[in-house]
Amino acid sequence: MPTTSPQLQLATITSREYRPPGFWCVSIRCPDIARTAGPAQYVALDLPGGFAVRLPLGIFTVKGDDFTVLFQEWGERTTRLAHAAVGDSLTCIGPLGNQFSPPKRSGHAILAGGGLGVAALWLLARDLRAHDVKANIVIGARSADRLVGVRDLARHGFDVEVCTDDGSAGFAGTVVEKVRALRRPDVIYACGPRAMLRALCDHAEREGIDCQISMEETFGCSLGTCWGCVVPVRRGSAQGTSYPRASEEARDYDLARVCADGTVFHAKDVVWV
Repeated sequence: MPTTSPQLQLATITSREYRPPGFWCVSIRCPDIARTAGPAQYVALDLPGGFAVRLPLGIFTVKGDDFTVLFQEWGERTTRLAHAAVGDSLTCIGPLGNQFSPPKRSGHAILAGGGLGVAALWLLARDLRAHDVKANIVIGARSADRLVGVRDLARHGFDVEVCTDDGSAGFAGTVVEKVRALRRPDVIYACGPRAMLRALCDHAEREGIDCQISMEETFGCSLGTCWGCVVPVRRGSAQGTSYPRASEEARDYDLARVCADGTVFHAKDVVWV
C-alpha cells in the first residue's frame, strides 16, 4: 500500500528536454512531492488545456523542489505534456503507489530496467548509494536509439551496463540474459515490459534471490476505483483483495490493483497467467 498520503498539488513546469527519437524529460516544481517521493512512486497529472483523464507517470529524478517525469510522446495526453510551455501550471496527485523496499542488510543489488522502466530506478539508486549498498545497473532496449536515462543513472556512481536486442550498443542480448551473467546478487529490482519481468521472476525463483518488480499497466483512474489495472497475485498476499473465494470459483489466485496496491510487488507474490 502507499507509504505516504497523496495530495492534490498545484505545480509548475520548469523545463522540458527532448530526447530523440521521441522521448521527453519534463521537470515539474512541486516541493511537497519532490521531498517525499520514493523509489517507483508516480504522479497523476491534470494537464493544461481541455479535459482529459489524468496522466499517470513515474517519478524519475528529484532535485530540490523539482521532480522529473520521463516518457514517450504517444497519444493526446503525452503530446500535450511534451509541448506544454515552461511556466505552465498543472495539478498533480502524488506521490502515489508503494516503494521498493531496501535490502535487509548491506550487500549487492542488481537494478534492471527495460525501456522506460528506467524511470523507476533513479530514486532507488540514490537511496542504495546513500546506504552503501553495492549495485550493478542493467539498462536494455531494442536498439541503441531507444536507450534512455542511462546518463542520469550513471551519475550515482554505479556500474551501468547497457544491452540491446540488435547488438547496436553494449551487450548484444536482453536485460535478462545480462542479469544471468552477472555475479549473484542479494536482491534484484526491476521495471520494464511484462515478458522481461516474468523472466526475471523465474530466474530469481530458481536461484533463491529476493526480487521486487515495479509493474507497468494501463491505468484508468490511478486511484484504485476503476479496477482496470488488476494483476493476479497468490492468495494470502498482503496486496490482494482478501475476498473469500466463492464456492464455484475456478481461479486459484487473488487480484491486486497495480495503481493502488503496487506498483511494486515481490516476485513470489505474482502469478503469471
